[in-house]
Amino acid sequence: MPIESDAERRNLLGLKLPLAASRARKAEEEKARAIQAGLLPGEIPQLEGFQIASAWRPSAQVSGDYFDVFPLSGDRLALCIADVSGKGMAAVMLTSELRDAVRKFAPDAASPAELCTQVNQALCRPGAQTRYVTMFYGVLERGNGRLRYESAGHCLPLVVRGDGKVEFLASFSGVIGIFSHWLYQNQEVQLRSGDCLLLVTDGLLQAEGRRHEEFGYQRLIATVESGRSLGAAGLRQEILTAVTKFSGGKLQDDASLIVVRVD
Repeated sequence: MPIESDAERRNLLGLKLPLAASRARKAEEEKARAIQAGLLPGEIPQLEGFQIASAWRPSAQVSGDYFDVFPLSGDRLALCIADVSGKGMAAVMLTSELRDAVRKFAPDAASPAELCTQVNQALCRPGAQTRYVTMFYGVLERGNGRLRYESAGHCLPLVVRGDGKVEFLASFSGVIGIFSHWLYQNQEVQLRSGDCLLLVTDGLLQAEGRRHEEFGYQRLIATVESGRSLGAAGLRQEILTAVTKFSGGKLQDDASLIVVRVD
């Protein structure tokens, strides 16, 4: 049996170390992706008078998209969509903290602004100013169609009215997780029959086409205008199809959305 020289053993070890490191990274990525998927809702609860649908399309690299829809007392429904900074397991762990905080404070929060304030204070860490969250949180009321909300640095939600008019739900509050003293304010919008509300993460808006242009709001609006008669689930599929075709199925970042259509 041939005896390996020291040089041969060193060469063999040099080959094995990168391979082992690569396998370890892949295993961690798979674990992070499984955790992330487990943080998202399995089913989307509905509210009488509204149709609600959601979707998540992961990119090749594990990111920190998060959304949630859950009932509150008094015929109300919580809508939350967020994007956590960073990649990999660190982003997923922050996403888990975010979900736990939202679920903990939402039932007793007097308003979306109070919820954002509580979540911000819970997630702030001294000296950890590189970890932060952009988040939209809204409370939809069944009886009057009112949506009370706050957007903590998140990309603008979009409302396409039944008559085709387009509105952006602007808010200019700071992101969550950097400064615990930041204050948040309540906003509200009245939703009426035929209206469509779109909540998205920037991975959808920034999906790149073959010429490196972004999908953007203009294409999103055009897709909503052509597909809103299909209902929330149909419109969700129209948007996903449009983004997939535009980007060739290659996303640079996770893409998530919540579609709300008023009956």
